[in-house]
Amino acid sequence: MAVIADRRDFSRDLEQTDPGRSRARTARGDEGRFYLGLVSLVALLVFGTLAVIALLPAVIPGVTSASITSGSMEPKLRPGDVVIAVDSGDTVIAESTIVVFEDPARGDLVTHRIVGVDADGNYITKGDANGINDITPVPPENVRGVGRWVVPYVGLPRVWLAEGRWLALMLTLAATAVVLWSVKYAVEARYDPWRRLDGEDRSAGSA
Repeated sequence: MAVIADRRDFSRDLEQTDPGRSRARTARGDEGRFYLGLVSLVALLVFGTLAVIALLPAVIPGVTSASITSGSMEPKLRPGDVVIAVDSGDTVIAESTIVVFEDPARGDLVTHRIVGVDADGNYITKGDANGINDITPVPPENVRGVGRWVVPYVGLPRVWLAEGRWLALMLTLAATAVVLWSVKYAVEARYDPWRRLDGEDRSAGSA
């Protein structure tokens, strides 16, 4: 028992007599936090930019964004993707074009492909993964726009909310909180190894 106590005391004394080792350990920890913050900052910028792109059509006339909430357009479009559509005006839309339209039966936005035109000039639509055409033809005035771009994954929280997948939502919120907290390690100078070393060099030079 005495030997173990002696070793513990010796280790403590060694740290006290060698402050450089303690500083090196602290520096390594700060450097690890810096890189964690850097990764978090990049992730925040990427997903933040995608979210802004997906929401921007709400304030741009003639542009509509619609979240994909089902697998009816797989594999081209997957649940969680956000389609950005542009108004085509009075131009007749060609077959095989993906469009965002207001469903005449339910009133919600749907993203499907045009597969034909009926005798009344209404569009016949169909999901790529569906076996049959949509039941209700779509009047031209219900078409919000022609799909131009896809923003992946941004609409997943809405899909999870609609499906009641609370665990996925909670994990996403938790991960977002961790990312936001970790970003500080990338912006505070004391965690940045380059700025810290530069400061130490200036201090050494002035000494």
